[in-house]
Amino acid sequence: MVGLLGGFTTFSAFGYETLVLLRDRHLALALTNVLAQLTLGLAAVWAGYQIGSRS
Repeated sequence: MVGLLGGFTTFSAFGYETLVLLRDRHLALALTNVLAQLTLGLAAVWAGYQIGSRS
């Protein structure tokens, strides 16, 4: 349950920060934020999977 709720708050913060950047007309920063979060998040999942599957 903690992981589920933590995921919601993390996603909310990501969404809010992106929305604020868009509202303030910082389109390049908003897109960079989205791409960086997605890329780094998927890289972390991949790394965790690789580490976990070696056991």
